[in-house]
Amino acid sequence: MHLAAGGQVVLGDRRPGDAVLPAELSADLREWGAVAARVGADAIPEQQDIVSRRGRQLAGRLSDVLGRPVEYRDPLTGGVDLVHGRTTEPIPLLQAPEPIPWGTGLTVSAFFAVVAAIGDVTLSRAFGEAFGMLWIPANVLVVGGLSPSLWLIRRLPFWRWIGYGVAAGLAAAWVILLLTAFL
Repeated sequence: MHLAAGGQVVLGDRRPGDAVLPAELSADLREWGAVAARVGADAIPEQQDIVSRRGRQLAGRLSDVLGRPVEYRDPLTGGVDLVHGRTTEPIPLLQAPEPIPWGTGLTVSAFFAVVAAIGDVTLSRAFGEAFGMLWIPANVLVVGGLSPSLWLIRRLPFWRWIGYGVAAGLAAAWVILLLTAFL
């Protein structure tokens, strides 16, 4: 199996007893050929690696369909490999999730909640003294600006605790600010 001019994949020595290629594999080979022709040898190493690995994977699938080894010629490096089918390595078992560090996490969250609440209340009060009730839309902008970042870090193992703390601190700051402004 090698790549000819124009991104055409040439399968090499087809034998009379060879199985017909499934439509999905034929489509995957055409797609890979087009991508490999566009990438070329001038591509960055990561792109070359992806094209080479995908070519080896397709050669393995082709070997499984044909029932015999397939010679794979890498279009970017020119190296030739004899591919004997897809690997039959065992599927790795899912690892148990790590235990959640509640004590440490809640401590970190509490710290950042206090820092965020004090910072937001102080900033809003200073803004309120200077500009009156314009602290409300300013604070809405602050919370609106932080919300996407807090949403994105909610699943990162350590950073989620900081995000939870900042979110709780901002909520507490709003409660404090509204109570002091209207009471």
